Amino acid sequence: MNPIHRFAEAFAGSCLDPHLPSSEGDPRELVARNPDLFTQGGSWPRDVWVTGGLGATLDTVLVDTGDRQELIDLCTILTVLGINDPWVKLKQLAYVLCRSPHHVTIRLGCDMYYRVARRILKCFDGLGEPGDYVINMRQCNGSDAVELALHSAWNAAGNAPSRRRLGTFLGSYHGESLTASLISEHQPQHGSGRLLVEKAGNVTFFPSPRCEEDGSLSAESLATLDALERDGDDYFAVIIEPIQWRNSVHAVPLEFLRRLRDVCTRKSICLIFDEIHNGFGYTGTISFAEYSGVCPDISAMSKGLTSGHGSLAIMVAKRRFSQIDGPFAGKSNAADMTSLVAIDAVLDRLLGVEPDDIDAIPDWLPEELAAELRAGLLDTAYHRTVALVDSLFLELRRRFPRVVGTSTGLGLVRGLVMLDEFGRPSEAVASAVAKQGLANGIYVRQAATALFVKPSLVLSPAEADIALDGLSRTLTQVTQGPSEEAKSE
Repeated sequence: MNPIHRFAEAFAGSCLDPHLPSSEGDPRELVARNPDLFTQGGSWPRDVWVTGGLGATLDTVLVDTGDRQELIDLCTILTVLGINDPWVKLKQLAYVLCRSPHHVTIRLGCDMYYRVARRILKCFDGLGEPGDYVINMRQCNGSDAVELALHSAWNAAGNAPSRRRLGTFLGSYHGESLTASLISEHQPQHGSGRLLVEKAGNVTFFPSPRCEEDGSLSAESLATLDALERDGDDYFAVIIEPIQWRNSVHAVPLEFLRRLRDVCTRKSICLIFDEIHNGFGYTGTISFAEYSGVCPDISAMSKGLTSGHGSLAIMVAKRRFSQIDGPFAGKSNAADMTSLVAIDAVLDRLLGVEPDDIDAIPDWLPEELAAELRAGLLDTAYHRTVALVDSLFLELRRRFPRVVGTSTGLGLVRGLVMLDEFGRPSEAVASAVAKQGLANGIYVRQAATALFVKPSLVLSPAEADIALDGLSRTLTQVTQGPSEEAKSE
């Protein structure tokens, strides 16, 4: 028998049994207590209650009716490997059960800390000479990593007091800390807030970079490059999301990124990529630089790092941006070794296990999982999953041509624009579809006028088919068009 099954059976019926309920009351009663338990505003439990899941499928209960349903998660946000990845859980379990420390304070070393650092930096070796980059793994979330990147760039410009301006872009979202909110476009309707100050006077918001219909850069985009060329001596950094998810999942033109890199190099401006959403597998690579060939000076990463099996964020920077002041250098819970174990396991899944570990893969693992660990999902699954999303979008556009607009984003960070009755991109329609989708067993999010679709690498063809049926029902219900319903059947 699989040793993990024997181990799990020992918990049955005890207080360690994970299948026993841990709360009193059914989902409807518990959700009704939200105002008594939680702060107001933002996101809190509602609509759907999750009881389990695997991959892209969640076992859920509809709160209002108590009905059970399987929910296809098409917007995992951070679980690049889906729910309950078996290898990550196994590796964390093995680590927790041994004498290796589960938490190590910042001053003390640990082998796992160095192993993970080496593996991540190895992914950046192809972007320059080995050793060109350094890493900080002491951040808790994406907002922390973004703030640290800005601090590193600010420090590096310390000998040039005129360089105190930051360039960012409309349509951007860099997190929810004070610093991150001040360099993101203020969108109160989508929950962005302010604290202490309404804006930072030394932050310039440039227009979101775009192309004309012929593929050439827009006049506004060219003007941004000209402004940086002209005033570059005032800027210590420019920060940009390669894919602006809140801006209807807009992918910044690669030509703009190439030319921005050139300008920043000539003017000695630090170029920062906010890769919180696209990093660690979602564009088929660990970093966007590997995908695009455009190398930033600093990359900030989070979310996909642990695939939801821990809270951690990192900054990878060229060596000249390695100096950090103490208050910014490390957060306390970033000494959590189980999160580092998760990153190590996620790298196994994405890239394949280290060559020295191939012969040590347990022989009792399912053969499919063992084969994936030898090759890596970015090699075996990424292009297949992108093709599933492409096919899903194409079929929805065929069935609902008056409602479904263009596809945005790239790789597995995607958007599908929703149209109103006049054929205009519509936030209202996108919001309605995202909300109604839950009742039909599909989880997507709204991103301005688009549905935000960010599936895990392990999305299966069967799950994609279920998603197509659920979204078709949803679009029919939202539009209430009998002709559309007939087309979808």
